[in-house]
Amino acid sequence: MVRTTLRPQLTAALGVLAMAVLAGCSDSPSGETNAGGASVEYGASKAEYAEALGDMDAVELVIQSTGPKGSATGRRFEDYAAAVEEWSDGKITFEFVYSNGAAPPDEVYAALADGRLDVGSVMPSLTPDEFPAATAINDLSHLGSQLPVDWMLQWHGIMFEMAAAVDDADREFEEHGIKLLLPAFGSGAYMPYCTEPGTSKAALKGRGVAAQSRVQNKEAEAMGMNPTSINYAEMYEGLQRGVVDCAFSTVTGAALGGFIEAAPQVGFDAEHGFNSPGGTIAISLARWNELPLAAQQLLYDRLDVLLQANFEGAWENTLAAVQAVQESGGTFQEFDDEVVESLVTVHEQVEKQVADGDAVSDGERLVEVAKQAETDWAERIEELGIDGVGTSYADFAQWYAGGTPDLQPYFDALWDGTAMGERRPS
Repeated sequence: MVRTTLRPQLTAALGVLAMAVLAGCSDSPSGETNAGGASVEYGASKAEYAEALGDMDAVELVIQSTGPKGSATGRRFEDYAAAVEEWSDGKITFEFVYSNGAAPPDEVYAALADGRLDVGSVMPSLTPDEFPAATAINDLSHLGSQLPVDWMLQWHGIMFEMAAAVDDADREFEEHGIKLLLPAFGSGAYMPYCTEPGTSKAALKGRGVAAQSRVQNKEAEAMGMNPTSINYAEMYEGLQRGVVDCAFSTVTGAALGGFIEAAPQVGFDAEHGFNSPGGTIAISLARWNELPLAAQQLLYDRLDVLLQANFEGAWENTLAAVQAVQESGGTFQEFDDEVVESLVTVHEQVEKQVADGDAVSDGERLVEVAKQAETDWAERIEELGIDGVGTSYADFAQWYAGGTPDLQPYFDALWDGTAMGERRPS
């Protein structure tokens, strides 16, 4: 059943306002601060937020959506903005720029810093030299179950735990004049979509594959494939004309890109995935510093609405992808053991490079946290009893017909624990 309330009051205790005024102190090396005011506990009611922001001057934030107005990919930004406006009692409003109209994806970080945008999605994988710490976190994004429901739940928990464990990504964002709000969001596991079936190294050997990251290049080579770069807009034609034989993509990318008809043969392993770099949500640091603490906390806490919309959009696109694969005569097939062993070897090498490298201050700790988070979040989502855990791609349509499950216990686990609670403004 789809949850209709954005955030219920969890308990009376969680809704208490801590009215101590903060004088804008900062733990950040680049001067992150706030305009003071009341602190609001996680789980506070809408009325308590309105009270805390009663004396705040109204602000309008320019936010860029990655998709057209009303699109599945743009829904996360629109739902988030609507929730913040409602919960701030209109003190925070948004002006939208759609379809990356103010800045292309690889320039959003600069647009946030120079004032063209206030809020947007930064993708560190597009500019890895600018964001080495965030890229190191993304290098470990192969972890977690690769099943459609499990991946969304487990992957986000793992990524948030890594960002909370080492503050290097937060620091490098601040050095670029931006504040990292949400350290990662993804729309499904990356898998190779191919024109012909093949789950063995012998079958995959020599195939050209459009890869999306440096780690995916290594994964492709380990499988005997030839990685190459190809413009996303030209993916369908490239597959149809045989420029490449396969393309690494998420279910969302494949469904929206429309190239499944040309490449309906999908390979995967339920336990060992591919590098899955995600996006982030960031805000101008100068704009962030002007806001009272309660406004910062509201912008942070209502990221649950953004995630809810992101999950729903990803699963909607998963259904579209599964149906397109079936209609095009394709299948989701699991890789042979030899292919899986090749992936495991590559991932061990990548993990060692992150541990031994200098992209983050403590690479060994980052890898340890990532591996532990993979175990912890697998157990946690089982304990939460969220409907759909363990659902295969073959059974996904049947599960989806039952409606989106209640994700509030999952969000509470994120915010009450270290994953999101550690980074919450206070």
